[in-house]
Amino acid sequence: MNNSILSYPVRGPYGNSKYRGNCSGYLIRDILDFYQPINFLECFAGSGTGFDVARELGYTNSIHLDLNDHFGNFNLLKDELPKGADLVFSHPPYWDIIQYSGKNHVWGDKPHKDDLSHIHDYNEFIQKLNVINKRIFESIIPGGRHAILLGDVRKKGKYYSIIKDITWYGELEAHLIKVQHNTRSKNKKYNSYNFIPIAHEHLLIFKKPQIR
Repeated sequence: MNNSILSYPVRGPYGNSKYRGNCSGYLIRDILDFYQPINFLECFAGSGTGFDVARELGYTNSIHLDLNDHFGNFNLLKDELPKGADLVFSHPPYWDIIQYSGKNHVWGDKPHKDDLSHIHDYNEFIQKLNVINKRIFESIIPGGRHAILLGDVRKKGKYYSIIKDITWYGELEAHLIKVQHNTRSKNKKYNSYNFIPIAHEHLLIFKKPQIR
């Protein structure tokens, strides 16, 4: 991570490439290489990308959590988060743009009641994401960091900035822009062209203050 603009044209040989919405493993690798955490925790582990990257880099004690069966049906809204991580990476759903649990979605036979991607009310989505981010912040050690990857959403002509609307926990240490590649919307035809297509995501790095 040499500057605040990140671009990964390929996702790399990490995780399940068929899992919609997963990020490039090279991003997670760069975060781990830059911060060199002792205890790494990943929330919304999804496709297993972060798990594969961590193992490649020699992290045998990293923890990866998700609602899906592969990562223990862990409920970030209710289950007790492991404490003591000095770096947490999370990549939550971008509202309901991609729905994850349930038949004909990404995993499971039916929608999970606490799957953020099935919340259709935007304010409720933000409120529950705030709950999760607060719990993550409380779980990390003083001086630890939460790196969260989020995207903006345009729905029915309205622009939603998730990073603007969530509550920020900790001190913002860095705000990086990640270029999006190979998105489905890139090939979509629109009846109106009087808007600018979204082709970026935000990587926010929050640091928990040291105890004085």
